[in-house]
Amino acid sequence: MDHLLSLSKAAKLAGVSRRTIQSRIQSQELDTFEGQVRLSALLKVYPDVDPEGDAMLERVSRFQDSAMYKINPDEITSERLLANQVQRLQRELMEAQAEIDSYQQLVVNLKDRLVVMKDNCHRQEKQMITALIGWMLTQMKERF
Repeated sequence: MDHLLSLSKAAKLAGVSRRTIQSRIQSQELDTFEGQVRLSALLKVYPDVDPEGDAMLERVSRFQDSAMYKINPDEITSERLLANQVQRLQRELMEAQAEIDSYQQLVVNLKDRLVVMKDNCHRQEKQMITALIGWMLTQMKERF
């Protein structure tokens, strides 16, 4: 079974920030499982990572966990679940924004083609295409 690392541990092992690890996850360069980074995926992206360095991090983590005996483990689990949900929602938001951007570009391309068509039409057709372009631009302003 592949060893799983928290984002913080993965970042420490790789010598990069958590934000960098999150960016690599969002760009699908790093595989995750339930919000944790697979060690094998980390080694593919960061081949200089020393997997033995994880043992030291693990010991530090155990010390920290034992020092936090007053915290309810259920709260930690729910925080992790919330963090996973936030990460998933951020990824979905980025995907939705990319889709919106592609639709906006499609509308811009359509407008450009209509302008070219308008320039090659008779007077009555030009008026209709001009009205269509105006309506389309108004709709875009209302939505975006």
